[in-house]
Amino acid sequence: MASLDDFDDDNEQVTAELGNLGLTAAGFDYFNLDEPIEFCIGKIGSHVKFKSSEIVKLLCCQVLNVPYQSLYGTQEFYRNRPLQALINRKDVTFEQLDRNVLSRTLDAIAEFGPERLFLRCSAKVAEKLGLKVESVHLDSTSFHYSGEPRIEDGCNIVLDQGYSRDNHPELGQINELMLCDELSKLPIFENCVSGHVHDKTSFRKVITDYWDSIKAQFKDLRYLTGDSALCTSPIAKEAKAHGIKMVTRIPDKNNEATSCREMLKAHPEQLVPVDKNNPEGTKAMWCGEGKLGDETVKKLLVQNELLYSTKKRTITKRAEKELDKVNSQLKKLWTQPCKCKADAEQELKKITAKLKLVKLTDAGISYEEVQKYTHKGRHGKDEQKVTVAVKVRAEAELDDTAIEQKIKEDTYYVICTNDVERNWTMAELIGVYKKQSVVERNWRCLKDKKLLINAIYLELPSRINALMWIMTTALLIYTATEYLMRKKMQEQKLTIPSPDHKVQLEKPSLMRLYQYIGNSGIVLQCNRSSGKVSVLGLPTEVKLVLVAMGDEWCRYYLKSYYQDKAF
Repeated sequence: MASLDDFDDDNEQVTAELGNLGLTAAGFDYFNLDEPIEFCIGKIGSHVKFKSSEIVKLLCCQVLNVPYQSLYGTQEFYRNRPLQALINRKDVTFEQLDRNVLSRTLDAIAEFGPERLFLRCSAKVAEKLGLKVESVHLDSTSFHYSGEPRIEDGCNIVLDQGYSRDNHPELGQINELMLCDELSKLPIFENCVSGHVHDKTSFRKVITDYWDSIKAQFKDLRYLTGDSALCTSPIAKEAKAHGIKMVTRIPDKNNEATSCREMLKAHPEQLVPVDKNNPEGTKAMWCGEGKLGDETVKKLLVQNELLYSTKKRTITKRAEKELDKVNSQLKKLWTQPCKCKADAEQELKKITAKLKLVKLTDAGISYEEVQKYTHKGRHGKDEQKVTVAVKVRAEAELDDTAIEQKIKEDTYYVICTNDVERNWTMAELIGVYKKQSVVERNWRCLKDKKLLINAIYLELPSRINALMWIMTTALLIYTATEYLMRKKMQEQKLTIPSPDHKVQLEKPSLMRLYQYIGNSGIVLQCNRSSGKVSVLGLPTEVKLVLVAMGDEWCRYYLKSYYQDKAF
């Protein structure tokens, strides 16, 4: 039988997991994020165990660690990792990273204002990268909350139900808005609102409440792009008042979009390829000027036939759902008949009036009277039954013609801009709008279970708001690091292998680099007797990438850095 003495416990060799922590820590240092954090929420005094910037740095390192780790177990996470070396401190231990320390940091973030703090951090990163932010994209997403909805005094965020992007409409949620630079994908602003708040309201508040502060940090900013929630009269009015050039999509049911489709029917020859060298690609037609409230906009109708297969799946699924609902309603007219034929016809008319992608079958409609005697007991010889109810027999089926028409309609959309003075080309305007995907990409990264938490575990809305700031700051480091990494790899013509090592990637995502580092088993090793420190497992391809990025990025992977540091 095995005993404790049978386990190998070599006290001579001390090891610590490093993985991609060194890359994230280097990014935090390289972008000088400690400066705005300490300036805004820094605390001093003998009672302070960790600086605020140190806590944020350690949390961002944990958040971006691969494989997935929850912030719930920060103490355990740093038990076998070089905590002291990551923040260049010898007087702290992982046991001191308790819930009280972390909670006080979240409270400090919430008290200062996550929006203001994030703006200062993103401006610092953009300055370091030499970015000139001229055009940004706005979008929102939701994060569901597994606990009970809570209202907190002094915090205007309510964790309640709303439109869920997580497919959890039964749970409370918090909505987060993000502004991202069009070229670098860098998030420059984040803001959290209550779960029930509509995008039309929250988008407008970004302009009315925060745009002046955003402009103060990013003075070259001119263009704001967003989806159809940005296309409202109040937002267009505020955009003009704040000097914002706006690009957005007009909702399909808006009269301005309808007029564009009518124009297409009248003049189909005006729909031309955006790229003359690619006649099978995207087509578009200018539709003149329109109005968003009192503001003039230039309109462009776009057809993207590449959307056909996607729209076909979506609309067919919608049609099947409608068919199930209609057949259920028709069945009810049979199992729960109406009192008379007139009522039955009226109920059937209500159902057919709402049909969109479904029609009644050619078998037609039949009515069957339900007859009964007017009283119980023995009936007279000449007594006749009377009609007490009328059943309706009818069946529905998919309307293939309506479905095909809807699919074609949905491959068209209308975009507009209030910059009517600019001599836009079709390709320019479409190109700006399509870069809306930069925000969606960041949302995917933020919700990737390999990186970040899926459901929020805290209780106080103010702390959840601060936690969202931590997560988005980690995303800021991630995006900025990826931007710099790809730039340097392109300059030096460097590659790293794909997961199966069959292809060399010239422009990998940072997630792939994290994955490669994580799978390489990089550890620190120290011999207690000799004091010799080694960094083991770092692949040559990663070394070349780090050297190309600069000395600051190599620091945490050099054995010389750890010679006089405890870990």
